[in-house]
Amino acid sequence: MKKIFSILAVILIITAGVLTFKNAEKTEITKADITVVEEEPIDTPLPPLALAPQTVSFEDGTEATLQVADAFNITVASEDLGKARFMTKSPDGRLFVPDMVDYSLSREGRLLIFDDFNETSGTFESQTTYLSGLRGPHNVAFYTDESGQTWLYLTLTEHLVRYPYSPGDTEPSGEGEVIMEFPNEQSEGADGVVWHITRTLLFRGDRMYISVGSGCNVCEEAEDEVRAMIITANPEGGDVEVYAEGIKNAVGMEIVDGQLYATENGTDHLGDDAPNDLLYRIERNEHYGWPYCYEDDGEIIADESIDWERDPVNCGAVPISFVSFEAHSAPLGVTYFEDAHEALEDSFLVALQGSWEPEIGTGYQVVRISPEGDKEVFIDGFQEEDGTRIGRPVHVLQWNEDSLFITDDFNGRMYYLEAAS
Repeated sequence: MKKIFSILAVILIITAGVLTFKNAEKTEITKADITVVEEEPIDTPLPPLALAPQTVSFEDGTEATLQVADAFNITVASEDLGKARFMTKSPDGRLFVPDMVDYSLSREGRLLIFDDFNETSGTFESQTTYLSGLRGPHNVAFYTDESGQTWLYLTLTEHLVRYPYSPGDTEPSGEGEVIMEFPNEQSEGADGVVWHITRTLLFRGDRMYISVGSGCNVCEEAEDEVRAMIITANPEGGDVEVYAEGIKNAVGMEIVDGQLYATENGTDHLGDDAPNDLLYRIERNEHYGWPYCYEDDGEIIADESIDWERDPVNCGAVPISFVSFEAHSAPLGVTYFEDAHEALEDSFLVALQGSWEPEIGTGYQVVRISPEGDKEVFIDGFQEEDGTRIGRPVHVLQWNEDSLFITDDFNGRMYYLEAAS
């Protein structure tokens, strides 16, 4: 349309010239003589979010009031889910949710299937246990190979296992196949009891991308261990390469237009106000600084609180984050929305699980991130003013154009949000 207006403008100018100079020599105008001015496309900004109080009711008769983007209504879709982690929608349209049960790595974890969703009530009519007796289940992904066989991949603390999958399965239709082993204990010499037991997996084409967190809060890992990095491999677990390293614990990952994004939980030994937690735009073969460097208020800073045994990395070469969050906000799941409601189209939602120590009080939100990295709160109030915790958001999953789910591994709940009519 803009090109048509430009051409019409040129024609009007030419016509005016002919009317004014009737006796001038006739000149033939060709397409080559007409310049069309191309205008740069204008990005449509995301509509600003306005939060409104909404009360949710729980099975035990209690209630809580959350501040929710007013374009959406929130309800409780399910309870008693233990430590519900990263959700996945299966090829046949069912919802798979791992329950880690606890952080002490008991072998009581399970993988649940939710089916027959009732849009009126915002709940599922059926719930099935697909697998039980699991140690640290965190993430599920599906992949269909060249022969047409679909596989369910499940990340556990100690390994990656896959099962043959057929639509409608309520249990594995074949034996599990361990295709990759992970470090299975705290790193040697680590202070405290902190080590990262979750492993996150996603597919892009015929490659897997797997995040393995560090075995400590801050330490120098054994040089031959796959820790504090993102690796890539083929679907059979071979051809393993390090994609990026120096990432303490990239729990959430997302790929948008071929670009990998990952959340990062910072260290806990530098006080209540540092370092920032982060969302990275990950570049291949980069080192993101851990444990030698950290980001604070837009600067990469060398951690001089530790007497390192090896030569630290050059902190000046460490990439700055795409988005930073307050210290101890604990960003976990990151989800990109497309073909979605206008309030979410072409934007991210990041679940901020919240500080491990409730007195710190950061996080406990779901935030929207624009393509330019601008932050706005999408849901607030998972921690009340008196410090009471209503929940700790873990993951966000887009269900359809106008709805999404959020898991909470603190009170074992799953929330459903649907666009307000």
